[in-house]
Amino acid sequence: MTQRAWNVPPASLVFGLLVCLALSTQFLFQRHLYDEWSVAAIASAWIRILAGYVGVAASIVAALWLAGHLAVRRAVAQVAWFCVALLAGAWLGEWSALWVQWGARPTADFAAMLPRVLRWLPIGLVAGAILVARERTRDIAARLHALEVRRLQIEQQQTAVQLQVLQSQIEPHFLFNTLATIRRLQHTDPARGQETLAGFIDYLKSSLPEMRSTETTLGRELDLIGAYLDVLQVRMGDRLRVQIDAAPSLRRQRIPPLSIATLVENAIKHGIGSLLEGGTVSVSAWIDEGALHVRVADTGLGFAASEGTGTGLANLRMRLRALYGDAGGLTLAPNAPRGFAATLRVPATRDGYD
Repeated sequence: MTQRAWNVPPASLVFGLLVCLALSTQFLFQRHLYDEWSVAAIASAWIRILAGYVGVAASIVAALWLAGHLAVRRAVAQVAWFCVALLAGAWLGEWSALWVQWGARPTADFAAMLPRVLRWLPIGLVAGAILVARERTRDIAARLHALEVRRLQIEQQQTAVQLQVLQSQIEPHFLFNTLATIRRLQHTDPARGQETLAGFIDYLKSSLPEMRSTETTLGRELDLIGAYLDVLQVRMGDRLRVQIDAAPSLRRQRIPPLSIATLVENAIKHGIGSLLEGGTVSVSAWIDEGALHVRVADTGLGFAASEGTGTGLANLRMRLRALYGDAGGLTLAPNAPRGFAATLRVPATRDGYD
């Protein structure tokens, strides 16, 4: 694969002008000039000297620009070709400057021209080294940027896979328990089992499209929870009481699918499911400090924090961390006067306000 030997960026013109200015100021530090010449004469001579240097620098830059279009692969060849182009441009520039100065074609021999040409070699090499260093720095920065973009893409893909795995674990945990309940009802109360199965089919029709999404709305999630609790109330009857308190303006807020369902199922399974008198499951939502909070509380037995690290809650925590980082979370605490409360926190979305 071939490549250009080097590139001459526009900034090199500015650098060349600064070098010419520095070289030309040497003329101004000759003390005898100010004793013999007027200020106007000194200024005029300095401008002519500066113009000569600028002409030589322009000739060098042009030679390097032309040489840079030749494809040179090896580093040694690039350095050699750079020096040849530099000296050729300096020779042409010095010869042109003498022609302008004399007003006729210069007749200076090779020995007289060589020192004038060679003085540009160290300056050109230093400038070339700076240009190469800048070019290499830009290449390294571009490669690092590409690697960082690739790393972020891989992390995003890993996060997506992780979310799919976690969600695939939560869905059976949530659904199979309900199917087990329906199976028990088929043996103990077939009529109620049929009613429960019909309600559960309606629930699946509305919930399955949401299960493979990474986000849904609070309104859809509450509707699914309502259908799920309706199914359970067929079995539990008056033992299960439900309270849902969420303002209509919050229904468009975005949340992970099945997140509230996991908390509600946990409240029934670990809280009120084993109580003869049953209990109440309450769901409330509000906005505070730019975050949506959803609290699911029960009046059941309650359980220690260590017991709240099962598949459902553990996976929900991991989903929140993968989706929102530190902006999402799950808080577990006792409910007063009895039971347990879990509070889900996700970033509030502006488009979620009516």
